[in-house]
Amino acid sequence: MKDSIELSIKLKASSGWIWNALTDRGELENWWSESVVLEPKVGGSFKEPWLDDEGDKQMASGKVVKLKKEQFITFTWKEKSWPKTAVTECTFTIEDNGKERVLSLEHTGWDTLPAEIRAKTIKDFKVGWGYHLKELKSYLDD
Repeated sequence: MKDSIELSIKLKASSGWIWNALTDRGELENWWSESVVLEPKVGGSFKEPWLDDEGDKQMASGKVVKLKKEQFITFTWKEKSWPKTAVTECTFTIEDNGKERVLSLEHTGWDTLPAEIRAKTIKDFKVGWGYHLKELKSYLDD
């Protein structure tokens, strides 16, 4: 099994619109969830509070490590339930092909997770990202 998640969607929205949807707090809640924060600056914080299947509060957090406005943003991702050494990295890339934009997501670093939870975690994240990207597409393309 590949230790990275790679997904992409085609969008009609401009790169600027897509960038705002990814980094503006008011926009993030329209497709991701209400309290997500992704600050578009190096060192900016990423936070995603969420509820697990048992209804328990979880928290994903990280920091923005690099970005280029309207082109890409890379941030670390860590769940509070993971061991301290486990940290993954997420990159959104916006590619402008003239007629449409392609938004790609790459989530790597899964090898930092303990082997016994790795496969299930990757699978769960792949489903989660697929869902969020579908929501983003329907939000931006409407």
